[in-house]
Amino acid sequence: MSVTSSTAPASGWALGHRDTPWRQNAVIPRAQPAMRTLMIAMSVMCYLASLAIGGLILINRAVDSWTTDIAREVTVQVRPVEGRDMEAELARAADLIGGFAGVTEVRVLGRETAAKLLEPWLGKGRLIDDLPVPRLITVGIDRASPPDFDRLESLLQAEVAGVSLDTHRHWQNELTRLAAAMQWLSLAILFLVLCSAVTLVIQVTRTALEANREAVEVLYLVGARDSFIASAVERRFLGAGMTGGITGTVLGIVTFAAVTLAGYAAAPSGLAEASRSLVFGPSAQAMQAYPLFLLVPIVATLICLMTARIAVLKILRQAF
Repeated sequence: MSVTSSTAPASGWALGHRDTPWRQNAVIPRAQPAMRTLMIAMSVMCYLASLAIGGLILINRAVDSWTTDIAREVTVQVRPVEGRDMEAELARAADLIGGFAGVTEVRVLGRETAAKLLEPWLGKGRLIDDLPVPRLITVGIDRASPPDFDRLESLLQAEVAGVSLDTHRHWQNELTRLAAAMQWLSLAILFLVLCSAVTLVIQVTRTALEANREAVEVLYLVGARDSFIASAVERRFLGAGMTGGITGTVLGIVTFAAVTLAGYAAAPSGLAEASRSLVFGPSAQAMQAYPLFLLVPIVATLICLMTARIAVLKILRQAF
């Protein structure tokens, strides 16, 4: 700033006296409606960003948990074949599977268990008793040294009638694709929030300068430079961005905590368990999640600070 006048207002403003109306912080008043709008909008956008980040973490953890559970077991199905004793076929299949390398457990499910699995579709009654219900064998897998599934399936089909092996690979692939799609969706939401925040800051900057045009013109008259005015304006945006970012992030964490407590009480497994670990998990998991949440107010503050300064300098060159 270069002061070209020795008048009292200029001297008082240059020295930063508290009784002068031309302090840096007076360029945009604290109660400016545009700044309140920016703070509220930034809070909402940071809240949405926190939800997107938390949802991304939850999906990854839930899918990892589900795929891990699926990978621990495979299922062997033995269908009834006319002229063959089902119990003998089951015993033969269990013996073959139990002697295969990489198998840790073999459990033959009873007919009652198989019937219960069909109850959601067929209901209870004698209809199930009259149907050729397949029997199931659950096979525990050593994940460190899994068996050769192709060889196991060929052996079973050669020795046991009506047998088939389900490794659940289809469901693993579906869950993996779902996780990838949700990751891209979360990143797209974050990108849109980022673009919206930048656009909002530019618009609020223009509105605030127009609303305080007289103050800016007086600053020019007493010799203020564009960099001085930009510094004064960006201080207001720094506070608005920081306040909005912290508010939105805290609300996002509180939302996950509330959903976690409600969901975990109803169904303490799967997604609810992953959500619980997000907010109330051990320190190792917290060290992965909370730094990502901490990025939200930091990025929001930087967006307000940098975008406001660039926008102010450009607007001042064009309009003043």
